[in-house]
Parts: sequence; structure tokens; C-alpha cells
Amino acid sequence: MHATKIARTVLALCAFSTAWGQPSPKGPHRLPARLNAPSPASANTPATGTHYKFIEIGPPNSPYAVADGINNSGMVSGYYLDMSSVFHGFAAYGGMFQTVDYPGASQTLLYGLNNLGVAIGYYTDSSGNNHVVTYTISTGKWGSLPDIPNYSQNDGYCINDAGYAVGNAYQGTASAAWIYNPGTSSYSFFTAPAAAPNSTFPSCINSKNEVAGYYVDPSGVYHGFLNAYGSIVTIDVPGATDTFPDGINNRGVVEGQIVSSGGALEGYVENVGGNYAIVNYPGAQATAIVGINEAGDLCGSEGGTNFANAKAFIAIKQP
Repeated sequence: MHATKIARTVLALCAFSTAWGQPSPKGPHRLPARLNAPSPASANTPATGTHYKFIEIGPPNSPYAVADGINNSGMVSGYYLDMSSVFHGFAAYGGMFQTVDYPGASQTLLYGLNNLGVAIGYYTDSSGNNHVVTYTISTGKWGSLPDIPNYSQNDGYCINDAGYAVGNAYQGTASAAWIYNPGTSSYSFFTAPAAAPNSTFPSCINSKNEVAGYYVDPSGVYHGFLNAYGSIVTIDVPGATDTFPDGINNRGVVEGQIVSSGGALEGYVENVGGNYAIVNYPGAQATAIVGINEAGDLCGSEGGTNFANAKAFIAIKQP
């Protein structure tokens, strides 16, 4: 099975697949093989002064589930692996959980979710090729983005309220980071200035068309980036060996995951003032924060070492 971006195989945090051009799907994250056996999280509770109500969601018997998007209405999108090693998308809202599969697909993954209740992701066809799709939770209606020519693997990761979207396209060892413009039905492409070839991965786009994501430098270290108003700046969480921004809301709050200096896999939130807070699911060995809404509510995945038995969760910010 070819599964791109973690982002976006059974566990992203169990590393890249054997070929550089075939990373695992997006959630929580794909990491290099040297990070296959991380240490337990160094902080198993939310950061001091930050309080959340954590709620686990998703199929109880899934060996791997990720809540990838959360909007202002509390709708959640994501994906999970079933006991037959098949990926399915899901939508959750008001205590309801619904499996979402694109008709005729061999697998479906849903990622980011906008405030209109439209999720974006991809499905895999019978030939093993990926195609970007959107899914409207309230109506069950599917939409699609055009495939990028000469790329067989087209993955969508995030969509804003105006329909601008980001993702990656893959062909062999080649990877293209893209931004989709719904007004012109066209793509633009970009590369983080310090990135190694084929190593720029956008994660999310907000309603200001600010794009957060991460890249790999030539030495193999992962850095975050913010692409805003034609300028790309690097984001590195202090003390982390690798930084993976996975979401940005309209207030400019960025969240994601880090690998600490001790090898722990931890979630983090950065506010517009550049202050960082570690946010981990209580008692978990590993945490990935993957989505955020305007209120600061979060979603992601938590599990044991190497994200064993990973579960999807939401974290509601408390006063």
C-alpha cells in the first residue's frame, strides 16, 4: 500500500517508509528512522497555566486513529486504521461518530476541516494512485481537486473557508508542495529556502492564506516554517531537535509536534507572541497536536511508545 504524508503505513512516527518518495500518511507525523524508538514524554500533563479537557474519540478497536481537524463548531475530521489494515476517514460532531469512505476507494483519509464543515484529504484508487477530495459533513457531498500532471500521488492536507488548500504531490522520489487557488482552479508551488530537495511539506492554511508546515534540511533535521505574504520564515521550538507545525488558526496560533532533546514526542502550541507551551495527553507516552480552532481547542493523537495503540482525541481549552 502506498500511503503518502504521515502527515497524514500504520504509524507515521514509526518513520519514513523505505523509499524517501513514499512517506507514510500525515497523522501524527512521519519521522526519520533514527527517531523510531523515542523516549517517553518528558511532560505528561498540559503546560502550567494551560488547561484542557481531553476527550478520546474514534473506534475503540482501531490500532491507530488521528483527529486531524477541528472547526469552530466543534466538528472533527480525521482517519483511522481498521483491524484489516485499511484506512478510513471519519467525521465526529455532537457525540456522533461516522466512518467516511470515498465510493469505490481502497482507502480514504480525511485531514483538515474548515468552518463550513468541509474536510479535505485523499482517496486511493484500485491502481494505488491518490486523488485529492473534499467532503462536506452536513450533506455527505464529495468534491475533488484536479490531479497535478505527472504526479500519481496527490494528497490534500488543509482547506480554509474560502477554499484555498495545501498539500503535496508525489511521483517516485519527487515531491511538490502546493497551494490551490479555487478562484482560478490552479496550483502554485513553493519550497522552503533551506530545505533539501523534495522536502517541503505544508500542513495547514488559514483564512489569511498563511501556510504552516515543515521541511527537512540537508543534514536531516526537521524545521517548521511559516509562509506568509511572500516570505518564508523558519520555526524551531527551543530545546527541540525536530519541529513539526501541523496547524495555524486565523489568530496566527501555530501548533504541532516536537521531538525533545531527550527523544520524547510531544505536542506544542505557539502563540502570536512567540511563546511555546508543551501540551501532552495525560499519561501518554507520545502526543501529537494536529488541529486547532479559533477558541484554541485542539485535536490530535496519543499513544504508547512509537504511538502504539494510538487514539484520536480532542482537547477543549478551559477558562
